[in-house]
Amino acid sequence: MTDRRVLTLTAATVTVVANMIGTGVFTTTGLMAQNGAGGGDILTAWMIGGLIALCGALCYGEVGANLPHSGGEYYYLSRLIHPSLGFMSGTVSVVVGFAAPIAASAIAMNIYLATVIEGWPVRSMSVVIVAALAMLHARDVHIGSRFQTFITATKVLLIVAFIGAVLYAFPKGDHGDLLQVQSHFLISSPFAVVLVFVSFAYAGWNAAAYIATELKAPERTLPRSLLLGTTIVTILYFLLNLSYLLVVPAKNLSGVDQVGYVVASTLWGARAGGIVSMLIALTLLCPISSMLMVGPRIAEAMARDGFLPMWLSQLNHRNVPARAIALQAGIAAIIAVTFSFDTLLLYIAFTLNIFAALTVLSLFKMRREGRSRVKICIGYPVTPLVFLAFTIWMTVWSIQEKPAAAIAGVVTLASGFLLYLARAKQARLAIDVVD
Repeated sequence: MTDRRVLTLTAATVTVVANMIGTGVFTTTGLMAQNGAGGGDILTAWMIGGLIALCGALCYGEVGANLPHSGGEYYYLSRLIHPSLGFMSGTVSVVVGFAAPIAASAIAMNIYLATVIEGWPVRSMSVVIVAALAMLHARDVHIGSRFQTFITATKVLLIVAFIGAVLYAFPKGDHGDLLQVQSHFLISSPFAVVLVFVSFAYAGWNAAAYIATELKAPERTLPRSLLLGTTIVTILYFLLNLSYLLVVPAKNLSGVDQVGYVVASTLWGARAGGIVSMLIALTLLCPISSMLMVGPRIAEAMARDGFLPMWLSQLNHRNVPARAIALQAGIAAIIAVTFSFDTLLLYIAFTLNIFAALTVLSLFKMRREGRSRVKICIGYPVTPLVFLAFTIWMTVWSIQEKPAAAIAGVVTLASGFLLYLARAKQARLAIDVVD
């Protein structure tokens, strides 16, 4: 069988950027304003979110450099803490971490198209988009990677052009609220919810960890791609939200989910707003494609370990887990026709934050036991402590503010553990925690 390690630093970085820039940055600013955030609070939240993501990327970079295999949290937690946590994170990632965001991005893409094309069938076209991109990625990893690079470059250029156009126009008016930060708001439970929205938008900073088996020189490529991709997105997110708020005050964006359309319409008129909607829809091809490339590798890894049916680990003649891709696309299609994005957002962020925190926590265990041969986490132990402190703080406070999402998350975790108990006895491979 030919070598699977074919993806370069550029491809890995593109995967990170593509996974991060998705539905969140085009919708969550209005939800943040709805929770009481002013202009300065929103920009502060995006900076804090970038800091958290960078700290997480540094930690994941070291863990991944020492365990250069596909599967992300599933592989790391299975080997570093306990197989049950790995299995739970894997099942959550397959459904909550990838299938649900794929569906959400597909729905958001077609909602934007529906603002321009009257009568556009949002749900059915969401399924068509998911199926078409799944077939593309199931055919060949090289073709999928080249398409991913092209669509990501297009998306970044469009975002940069939008930022440049707004800053060039530099709308007149009082922008003093952008410099004002409500100190009491920053320590409140509504701000914790705001950070959960932000963390959803930043989700994907760990994307390259899921495809480590296909990276060239993963010990170097993985950490570099995580840091480079996260830094690029942090800068873009801050400037994009600054552009939003220069045109439309935060209070006027409250509850708005099509922020790009509203901003463009305000600045250039309804026709321009329609064009921007079409372009945003185009950019949302990117996270759908990227998650269909990354997510199935978790199901593949779990199948290799015997926790999922073996047929999901089988590769086609081009070394692509086509069956796992089909499963991921099928789950996403079902979600696309049965659920809406807003009901999933907090639930997704809450659940995934738990396993990200556990993975960062496992870095301490790895260091203490002398299993970290490649020590690249700059600022250790402060870096992982910063990540854990913010994650725990916003999770605890958001539970008080939005308990329904927390309950759904707990139910998901409990279901995952019960499934682990059922599958562990049938597993082909008994994973040694110190593997």
